[in-house]
Amino acid sequence: MKKVIITLSLALSCNAFSQELTPVYEDSLTDGSLTRVSSFNYYSSNAFNNDLLDKFLFGGAITTDIKDQVTKGLKRVNSFGAEAEQSIEHYNANINPIGNPKFGFTASFSDNHFVSSNISSDLYHTIFYGNADSVGDTLDYSFSHLQYIHYQKIGFGVYDKRTLSSLRINYVSGSKQTQGRLSNSFMYTAEDSIALMLQGAGFRTDLTSPYFAMQGHGFSIDLNYNFLFETKNGNEQIINLKISNLGLIAWNNETNIYSIDSLTGYTGFDIKDFINQPEDAPSKKYNFIDTLGLEQEKGSVISTLPIEFAIQKMPKRNSDKKLQPILGFKAILTSDYFPYLFGGVYYAPTDNFSGSTRLSYGGFGGLQWGLDLNYWVKDKVYIGLGTFDMIGNISKKYGFGRSVNLSAHFKL
Repeated sequence: MKKVIITLSLALSCNAFSQELTPVYEDSLTDGSLTRVSSFNYYSSNAFNNDLLDKFLFGGAITTDIKDQVTKGLKRVNSFGAEAEQSIEHYNANINPIGNPKFGFTASFSDNHFVSSNISSDLYHTIFYGNADSVGDTLDYSFSHLQYIHYQKIGFGVYDKRTLSSLRINYVSGSKQTQGRLSNSFMYTAEDSIALMLQGAGFRTDLTSPYFAMQGHGFSIDLNYNFLFETKNGNEQIINLKISNLGLIAWNNETNIYSIDSLTGYTGFDIKDFINQPEDAPSKKYNFIDTLGLEQEKGSVISTLPIEFAIQKMPKRNSDKKLQPILGFKAILTSDYFPYLFGGVYYAPTDNFSGSTRLSYGGFGGLQWGLDLNYWVKDKVYIGLGTFDMIGNISKKYGFGRSVNLSAHFKL
């Protein structure tokens, strides 16, 4: 798990991008073309602060004070998650792929990483404190979970020239995936023995490199729909609906598939029994994995992509109102992700500059505060910069993740 998270975190820090900026609705695209380059990457937790995450991800001493501080905030579900998407989208009004002049052509490419995990409070305690202080107690590891997936999407579709709503069908290339989940699992510690019950399943693709390993193939559908309407007062409103990653990947038959369902007992032993022994000694044949009862086989696995659903009220550029409310909701269909709710204010003092601030709660983390800045150059170039987690960016003790945003659009 640590190796997977470190790899993703280094990618995030090198790109210096983060979670998607608050989208601003602009005019329709009835001629010419528009290219969008965007990237959002973040990591977040509802229980593990940056003091612990920084040491765990990038190295350093995890002191007793750090461990104790995290222990005080542990919950029933202690989640950690991350997303990284680097993408380029192109819209061309001069190409009519379905023969209807109301629609133009759109194409896209994206490189995606996704991490979703949770760890039970007792499993955290075992990892960082051991079980010496749990004699006579049962430590519950049930429903701890880890998922990491890396994939690319190449998409083609159509968009509505008036509203910029789009529908794409994507070919998905799977680079790698690791997934594991415990069900009914626990450890009981007695004075002179340990009883370990493990039930769970998972799989891991065979290769960890190269970066674009192409170990699986699949498809997905992305829908981005803008509802335009007017209130009774004549104010134009835009509601954006997104459904992304509606699809799956079929991994090749070299995928490693694991399962475990065993109750194992251990009594005390001396480590000297396992070192400095002849190669043919019985103790040399001891295999801890076999003792646990972990079963492994090779085969093909079909997995769903992390399906995302979002609905949000978008601010409109060049509106006669300088202040506009923003609010929305996002969900990812994984058990570790809580419904993400946000609300805030968008402010545009001039036609070429605007900013927004928001409060959000949910996702893989808790309460977050964000800021976005937007700048347009002669209606041809757009640059956006911001963060959805100012607290995480500036505080190790009170921050529970990090986020920095960057986006650019070009009209030709």
